[in-house]
Parts: sequence; structure tokens; C-alpha cells
Amino acid sequence: MSAIIGEDIRSICYYSPLPKLLHGYIWPFLALYLVELYVWLTAYGFTEYLEAGCIALAATAAVEVVTGLSCVWSVHVRCALTCRKESSVEQALLVKVTPTANNGFTELVNLHKEKRKCGKPIVWFVFQKVKYYYDSEEKKRFDALKFPVQQSYGSYSKWTGYQTDSEVQANIKKYGANRLDISAPDFVTLFTERATAPFFVFQVFCVLLWCLDEYWYYSMFTLVMLILFEALLVKQQQRNLAQIRKMSSKSYKVQVSLCVLFARLLLV
Repeated sequence: MSAIIGEDIRSICYYSPLPKLLHGYIWPFLALYLVELYVWLTAYGFTEYLEAGCIALAATAAVEVVTGLSCVWSVHVRCALTCRKESSVEQALLVKVTPTANNGFTELVNLHKEKRKCGKPIVWFVFQKVKYYYDSEEKKRFDALKFPVQQSYGSYSKWTGYQTDSEVQANIKKYGANRLDISAPDFVTLFTERATAPFFVFQVFCVLLWCLDEYWYYSMFTLVMLILFEALLVKQQQRNLAQIRKMSSKSYKVQVSLCVLFARLLLV
């Protein structure tokens, strides 16, 4: 865990991803499947206890599905089952960021490392569209990216802009483009988010139980209607997001000094 400056983040923890086979919702259940099959086939018999064996395997599969979905519902569960905790930023590849109260939700984000010709690499991550850099020389902690806004008015009036294209590209890489972009998620992303919600998963499990009855086609019809209903909600959500994007301020052009020359750029 590392200290961090700012009012939005309470703490961060370092993690590294485990191999897929070592995830907590895979290898324990593989071993459990093997044990169940061995007991079923050798101790009890396949034909004598066919129904009991199928029920045991189905129950184990249901628990495995719920365990895997728990990694989607909770970041803390995902870190516990799919990651290994690290003690230093040098070994970590992921960062679990816990914000302060009423400032969003905990997220597991990628930890970026850029090598330099001399010195230690530049380490940073992005949380809620804010970039945080690791100070490896003095503070040994992450700080939010600071913009040059504390200088005097005279220094800004005398500013002639960046002199070379390499300086422009370096600062764009550091500070990002001067653009407010509200990305609209696609249909698959929104539908996946709804399809993995706990209530929808509960409905699907109920439908699968109803399929054990002789009128299984009614249950399948219910499942199709549930999927169509969620798809209609996703399309309505996309239309609402598109209307919100149209309510943004109108773009206009401004004079910008780039490489000693002035250019008219569209301010979005």
C-alpha cells in the first residue's frame, strides 16, 4: 500500500495478475470435478447413481459460475482470486485504487511503466480520467499530475509556445490532448454489464431450474423474452447517451502557437 496526495483517493494496493489456470474460480473446481467423477465412477457406479452424479456436477458448476461472476461484481474478490499482492511498485502490474467516500467506486487499473535512457522508469496510472505519477526520487508515492497553472500572468503573456514538434508530442503524451471526450459504450459492453448483473443471473438460474420440468419450452420462451427485454433497455440507454452528447457546448476555433507559428485549431 502506498500513500497518495489528494482528496479523491484514500489508498492504493499493488497487484500482479496470476496465470489463468491459477485463478480461484478455475483450479479448485477442476480438482473438485475430478474428485466427484472419481467417487461417482468408482465408489458408487455410473448407472446406479446417474441422477445423483449429474446433480452434484451441476451444483458444482453453478457454484463455479457464481464465483466467477463475483469477480465481476466486486473488485476486492477479483483481486483475491485472480491477482497476487505485491509489496513494491517495481513488481506490480496492476493497482487497486480505493477512493474516498462519495468519490466513486474502487477500481483495478493498469500500472504503466515507461523506460528512460537514464534513471528509473516513469510509473503512472489513470483513475477517473486523472493521471497519477510515482515520485521514485523523494516522496516515494503517487501524486496527481500537476499542470503549469501557478505562474505569473506576465510569463503566460510572453509564452511563445513549444519550439519543436518533439516538444509538442512529449507534452501531449504527458498532459493529454486538450479535449473533453465523453465516450459512449457500445451495445456489447452495455449488454454484458446488464447480463452479468446479480438479478439477471438469478432470473437465468430460475429459468434453468424450470427447464427440468416437462414444459421446458415455456421456460426457454421466458429466457428469450428476458434477453430481448434487456436488449431493448440497452438500446434505450444508448439513445439517452446520444442525446446527452448532443447537449454539449458548440465547438469554436482559437489561435494556438505551435512551433513558433500560429494555427487555428478547433476547440472541442
